Amino acid sequence: MTAEDPTSMTGPDGEAYNIRAASYFVLQAEHRCTACAKVSRVAALAVPPGHESTEGELELDEDDADSPGLDPQAFRDWLFSPAQWQTMPGPAMISSTRALAPEVAQTLRTLAPFFRQNPAQSGEWSNFCEHCERPIWDGALYPTPGQAFCPNDAAAAAHVSTQRIDAPFAAFFGMCWTDSYRNKWPLFARLGYACSEAE
Repeated sequence: MTAEDPTSMTGPDGEAYNIRAASYFVLQAEHRCTACAKVSRVAALAVPPGHESTEGELELDEDDADSPGLDPQAFRDWLFSPAQWQTMPGPAMISSTRALAPEVAQTLRTLAPFFRQNPAQSGEWSNFCEHCERPIWDGALYPTPGQAFCPNDAAAAAHVSTQRIDAPFAAFFGMCWTDSYRNKWPLFARLGYACSEAE
């Protein structure tokens, strides 16, 4: 990735992107709609190791268990500092996506037309049932083992189709599922990235 100013990387509504990559994955699986009880295709987005994000974790001093954390000025400095791109070593999957680069949005319109902006959720990207057109809540797809994008094991992950797109990716996410979530390891292995405990 090129070292660009994060403020120049903005979405259609002027919201700064917080993740970018040289390539990405469109994932597809099946989910039983709670509104009509029919099985519908659903889609998700993932990025490979080496992607960049402005949402890196804040490093705190853990040596002192009684530490109150950052002092007020240090917290203010962190909170209001300009966004900085950081290279992330592992893969990630995003949800609660509020902005996508126009080229990525166009690819989704072609590959997964049921995954689109939801006007009732301020334009957040959502899956819609292919049968009844009701939006499908992200919470029914991502966080819990056994859900469409949280397969329990390699056999379940084999039911998730993956398509790598060798084109630039940029988005603004609300939730990022990294390899620090053990329950995502079967899915990341499906993408070709074996995960293990950090030493």
